[in-house]
Amino acid sequence: MEHYDVIVLGGGIAGLAAAVKSARLGVKTALIEQYAFAGGMATAGMVSPFMKFEIAGDRLVKGIFLELEQRMTAIGGMVNNGFSGDAFRNVAWQLLTEAEVHPIFNAALISAEMRESHIQSVTFQKNGHSQSLSAKNFIDSSGDAQLLFLAGLPFQKGEKLQALTLFFRMGGLDLQTIVETVKREPQNFLPWVDSDFQEGRIYSVAGWLREIKAAQKAGKLHEALQYIFFTTLPGSGEASFNSSNICALDGSSSQDLTRAEWIGRQQVHQIVRLLQDEIPGFEKSYLIETAPQVGVRETRRALGDYIVTGKDIMQARKFPHAIARGCYGVDIHGQADESSVMDEIPENDFYEVPLEALLVKDAVNLMVAGRCVSATRKGHGALRIMPTSAAMGEAAGALSALAATQGKALRSVDYLSLKNEIKHNLKEEQ
Repeated sequence: MEHYDVIVLGGGIAGLAAAVKSARLGVKTALIEQYAFAGGMATAGMVSPFMKFEIAGDRLVKGIFLELEQRMTAIGGMVNNGFSGDAFRNVAWQLLTEAEVHPIFNAALISAEMRESHIQSVTFQKNGHSQSLSAKNFIDSSGDAQLLFLAGLPFQKGEKLQALTLFFRMGGLDLQTIVETVKREPQNFLPWVDSDFQEGRIYSVAGWLREIKAAQKAGKLHEALQYIFFTTLPGSGEASFNSSNICALDGSSSQDLTRAEWIGRQQVHQIVRLLQDEIPGFEKSYLIETAPQVGVRETRRALGDYIVTGKDIMQARKFPHAIARGCYGVDIHGQADESSVMDEIPENDFYEVPLEALLVKDAVNLMVAGRCVSATRKGHGALRIMPTSAAMGEAAGALSALAATQGKALRSVDYLSLKNEIKHNLKEEQ
């Protein structure tokens, strides 16, 4: 059985940052990923743009996330916070290759061996063949807490989970006409929509509330749809749509994911027809592609040494062992029978993510990063976005590598040595 210092499960943005950081610190690192590429929801789910990570011009997330942004921008794959999935995939490969991470892609985790609070090994399957690997430390950045679940560790999972979304991309939009509509009928759009369109910049629109209600009344549109939301992408007249709303399904269930795929495609077809037939600015628009993976917001959440709450977020709480900062509010996409939540934190302030939320209860050598972080539903609703997930991943990779190098348990590594590796993501005076 091949042995590693650190094994990372899940190659989304959290796992990417974790694996790259770990390998850069000189330890033998493997990244196990179900797809043939890294990126997770950013690539397979076509999720764009990156959500809010700046306050008053101050970037809260730098490090590997900033490198990713800069490289995508350099190849024309990113404008402002919007990016193309292809650019993300290519840059992710560069980062992994340069750091000498061992990629184990097209691999499905099937079991984990745990003894005396230590994960000993994991077993995955590729093309019908199974293989086991051991490691000093493990990081679960699978989004669904797969490793934690297979190891038999406790987790949180609410009776209600956030709605799923199948992203899609369209071309041929007449943005000028769309902006003129926003200016003329602001009440038909969400309050934050800005009518100050500037050529060459990313532009987001959410609304057409009146048209949606009329189409639903006529039986042309699924009743769960709340608004049509798009963000422009690099390239003329193209946009990414975050509009479908797939309710009452569990993103960690293969059966539910299959059903979500079908419902999502039905909703996308309905939305595209409505736009093309009835919405000014979409007369010549066309569907380019739908995401190969349904977008999942919430499934299992770890039970860690600390559980981040909605109160921590809304009060912009700071922690003595901070590993990341965030400014995105509590964002919960509700099911059909509940209201969605979007609560902003105090203006020009930020909250911190404590190290203890990445350390898994009852496990000596396992950390989590990304959307399976230890948090309540409301806390998770803020922490799950990609920039914050990248910062969590970088911290998990750093601590796991330091522990392996020093021959210590994760909780025995001095916080100051960890802080020195991730200080770019923390406030200077900390």
